[in-house]
Amino acid sequence: MTDQRIEDAPAGERTPDGQDVIARISLIAPFDRIDPATLEAAVARAEIRPLQKGEVLLEPGMGPPDSFFVLLSGRVEGLANGSDGQPVWSLGRGDSFPLGALMERRPVGTRQVVAEAGEALVLSREAFEALRQQSDEFNDFCTRRIGHLLSRPAMSGQTDTGELGGQGALLDPTTPIRARLDASPLILSGNTPLTEAAQELESSGGEAILVRLDEDWGIATLRDLAFRGLSADRPGTTTLAQIATRDPVTVDADTSLLEAAVILAEHGFHHLLVTDKEAAEPLGVLDEGSLYRVSVMTPGLIHQRIRRAEDLEQLASIRQEVPGIVGALLESGSDFAPISRIVSGINDAISRRVIALIFEDAPLPPQLNWCWLTFGSEARSEQTLATDQDNGLVFDGAIDPQEARDCLLPLAQRVNEALDELGYPLCPGDIMAGNPELCLSIDEWQHRFRGWIDQGTPEHLLKATIFFDARAIAGNEALFNRWLEGWREPARRNSRFRRQLAANALRLQPPLTLFGGFRTRSRQGQRGIDIKTDGATPFVDAARIEALAQGSTATRTDQRLALVPERALPAEDLKAAYEFIQRLRLRHQYQQVVRGETPDNLIDPDSLDGLTQRLLKESFRIARKLQQHLAIAYQL
Repeated sequence: MTDQRIEDAPAGERTPDGQDVIARISLIAPFDRIDPATLEAAVARAEIRPLQKGEVLLEPGMGPPDSFFVLLSGRVEGLANGSDGQPVWSLGRGDSFPLGALMERRPVGTRQVVAEAGEALVLSREAFEALRQQSDEFNDFCTRRIGHLLSRPAMSGQTDTGELGGQGALLDPTTPIRARLDASPLILSGNTPLTEAAQELESSGGEAILVRLDEDWGIATLRDLAFRGLSADRPGTTTLAQIATRDPVTVDADTSLLEAAVILAEHGFHHLLVTDKEAAEPLGVLDEGSLYRVSVMTPGLIHQRIRRAEDLEQLASIRQEVPGIVGALLESGSDFAPISRIVSGINDAISRRVIALIFEDAPLPPQLNWCWLTFGSEARSEQTLATDQDNGLVFDGAIDPQEARDCLLPLAQRVNEALDELGYPLCPGDIMAGNPELCLSIDEWQHRFRGWIDQGTPEHLLKATIFFDARAIAGNEALFNRWLEGWREPARRNSRFRRQLAANALRLQPPLTLFGGFRTRSRQGQRGIDIKTDGATPFVDAARIEALAQGSTATRTDQRLALVPERALPAEDLKAAYEFIQRLRLRHQYQQVVRGETPDNLIDPDSLDGLTQRLLKESFRIARKLQQHLAIAYQL
């Protein structure tokens, strides 16, 4: 840091020397991987700026930013433009911003305000660009998603439409779990009395205890001690083994923090047992608070509130918080796949709670087994902020099918209506469990699948496609597995049927004109690209056919795209192009929600900056190549 800048600092401002700053910033990704000499040169060009609570650092009206901030302490919140309410994201120590706006030379999308006083290392645009040129690690930090997206070397220096960098507001997609673990986790025997365990936990300052059981491991949290042990009507001899969670969900220590957050969200848990294949015993416990800096938005807490909701009004209140989570994750730089998996997990939990509230007191025959099915994007764990219902019911048991339908249909219709009230619109095509055509016995479903697969008319293809993306939401999961067997293997064996599916998929071409421009469509007086139908669906359809051909159990599109032969298209290009389209779609919907509009999928390409237009066109070209692979594979 130059002497002149130190002298110009306001009176009373603490000005650390260069070595002090380097020592602090060297603990933060990606600066921990930058060559020391390069880092020292960058710090010498930087300023240490004190941050005062309430100070507005950036807002849309300021124009393109000319500084890059790395928070050394304090907290900064991003508010929807013109709002002083709930932040859409929150940044703490080690976070950096505004990467997307800085690289694209556009205004930021949020009003960025200091919530807690602190300090930031500030690089000018020129110093920021110099560091990118001098450090491959820093440049990769800035550009890695787009570097993976586009195969053309000329585009490798660009970024996506995200506001922030890889060290995100909530989650870091590159850092492994082991980086957030305590060096010495608290490990106690299952025979430890609760009073002693509570004292040990308080002394450690932690949130959870690794409990050594007879032949396994468990977890006991501070909450377990408080609510299941010490405050409960239990004798003083109660031990940890009696309250610990046995068989906890485990995760490898090299799993990324982002993937860990998704696992927690999908299970609705707060803690994971962290293991290492090289270690004889677990390494520790990862709690949700180590991943999120905005505690009210943690999916684990939301799942807990959903499970305790007593009526639709409480569920509706929770549902309204989902856009805030999406906004925070988008601003953190998180990819579409983990965001959509978190959103889908919350939607799953809400659906399960609605089903439980409606089915719990229903006088169903004891011999009747049933399973609630979800189809389409929810089944693929790829939901966004604009989604309707796609669901059905399968049942079995020693009961006449019509009698079973008479019992289930009124309940299913009430569930469909309740979900509609909660913001999941009724399906325009009536693909819902309350439709008698989708409330069928296992035998009726299998008969229907055989007809579709063996006959394969255009109408059959249209009906069958959505059911090839399916998951069980509630009820008897073993029944769902039998339901899957009714179509997966017959579809894999029937090449004629898959060829017809491929021909059907090729009818929907990516929206590019002959001369490389965008082909738009008109809807309700507006023109644009339907980013779902025209952009995402070609990937979804082709990936589904590939999964059917290989008999894969994968449901997510990113998993299925990995099945495409490498000789046809690199899996990295496919996944990244699909990711870019879906993330653009999700950001479009989130911005609509912030403006108080109903989210949709129609994007005006003229509203996009030049960089995003180029990346979108390249993504559509990759979709076109994927369809060409289908055409060759099925001789179409």
